[in-house]
Amino acid sequence: MSATTLRQPAVALLEIHSLGAALVVLDRVEKAALVQVLQAELNDYYGLFLKLTGDSASVAIAVASARQQAEEMKVSFTGEVLDSPDAGAWGVIESPPEYQPLLEQEVVFIPGPRAHPMTDKTKTPEALGLIETQGFTAVTAATDAACKAAGVRVIAKEKLGGGYITVIFEGDVAAVTAAVAAGRAAAESVGKLVSAHVIARPSEGVGKILSRI
Repeated sequence: MSATTLRQPAVALLEIHSLGAALVVLDRVEKAALVQVLQAELNDYYGLFLKLTGDSASVAIAVASARQQAEEMKVSFTGEVLDSPDAGAWGVIESPPEYQPLLEQEVVFIPGPRAHPMTDKTKTPEALGLIETQGFTAVTAATDAACKAAGVRVIAKEKLGGGYITVIFEGDVAAVTAAVAAGRAAAESVGKLVSAHVIARPSEGVGKILSRI
């Protein structure tokens, strides 16, 4: 078969307003369909643009699952299937590495081997907690309350622009659930809570993205 007749893999485009919600969506999608994370990219809507690859049927399932999860969480969502994208489109689909000086972090995440600052780098955490706020005071108060409520470990703090910040921590399911509940209450009492979620047994792609943020 010639190179010109080889089919490109299908691509799922998932854009979610909220970093925390986007990671929840990705976790559900990977548990529902045989897809892999190609890239993740921060957008100007204070959320995450996920690009996943797989066969056409799997990618269609991924988009449907993502839409359902986003609707359940009542977050803004845009999803699309690109079935065998044109070769000329890959220059846009696969963005080059990009660093945002204002945010002081990468804004294009290209998954690689796990290099995540977890307690055991070879083991996926039992659960992840994500608390997202608009405002540093709220997220700091939420983090303090979460850590005081249960034995969890903070592994990341992500700035999305517009004052949106997400704190991410790990631990066992019971501890993370208690920590998120306490952090949610603290954030709501101080400022604006955007989202608060628990991901039990996070998928491989979630871990790979966290290794880059």
